[in-house]
Amino acid sequence: MTVPLMVRRWAIVLLKLAGFTLIVTAAVVVVSGLFRATMPSPSLRINFEMVFEYALIIGSMAWLAMPQLGGWTEEWPWPLRWATLLIALFLLGTAGTAVGSIAIHHTVTEIQWIPARLLFHRAWRIAIPTTMIAGVITTLVVAGNERLKLSQAALQEQRLERERAEKLAAEARLASLTSRVQPHFLFNTLNSIAALIRENPAQAEQSVERLAALLRSSLDSSESISIKQELKLVRDYLEIQKTRWSERLTFDISAEPDLCGDLPPFSVQTLVENSLKHVAGQRQQGVDLRIRASRQNGHVIVSVTDDGPGFDAGSMKPGGGLDILQTRLSAKYGDRASLEFQRGNGRMTVQIRVPESK
Repeated sequence: MTVPLMVRRWAIVLLKLAGFTLIVTAAVVVVSGLFRATMPSPSLRINFEMVFEYALIIGSMAWLAMPQLGGWTEEWPWPLRWATLLIALFLLGTAGTAVGSIAIHHTVTEIQWIPARLLFHRAWRIAIPTTMIAGVITTLVVAGNERLKLSQAALQEQRLERERAEKLAAEARLASLTSRVQPHFLFNTLNSIAALIRENPAQAEQSVERLAALLRSSLDSSESISIKQELKLVRDYLEIQKTRWSERLTFDISAEPDLCGDLPPFSVQTLVENSLKHVAGQRQQGVDLRIRASRQNGHVIVSVTDDGPGFDAGSMKPGGGLDILQTRLSAKYGDRASLEFQRGNGRMTVQIRVPESK
């Protein structure tokens, strides 16, 4: 612990002790006046000064001793623990009253004529019940605060564990989905390339290069990828798919210049795969895709629009591609990212909203 931090910590402790002492002093003076208890002096100032000195000495002793005693007896049965704490408060009150009586006898000139022994007897009758009551209340408050801190720490740990579990589950579902999709996609691509080798060797070579780029990216374990790189991979993916779908697949990709933002890898490709599967794969005329990336109010929005019949967000299957994508976005960005669905004018749009990077 650094020296400034230690000084600050002790300053806070001393301020708390002084404030607590003032409260106890005022309470004792007021209660003594209400019950007409005999005070050593007719002067309110002198009585307040004396009570403050007693309270400060007893309070300081209790402040130093009681936390240690509470720690030692924490695992004891509660009757034994509380009996020990009450005995300790009684002894501290007695010892503090004795020390305070000697100190007051030598420091408060107006009552130096009163022997320290007599001061002790008069003060002890008030100091002991005050010490016991204040000590029990303080112990209960401190114990309650400790239990609250432990509960908050346990809740925080549970939240972190839940988030880690959700993230691991999302990654496991993504790995499962990838293991099912990649072989299927790979076989179709290789068949298309094989057909192109004789008919169009240049296009076959381009498809091999694009496939290599996709496979290389799939081996990257990074949790995020730039939007620019993600759109390049999507273009490679669609160019490969076009060798299979031919004229049944048309697409257009555009992005605002200087967009800065990251996405979980293959996020946009997941939306594209969804359109190919549920639109191009279900009708003879194929699909027309429009992919746009733009900025809006501190966010980057990447949208994939197709000319299919569309669907409702509630129809997403648990564990499916869109469900996994939504979980990945939530795990990485929390409520700062979202997956949104819009349908209108004969087109279906799914858009990803993520924070824009500076």
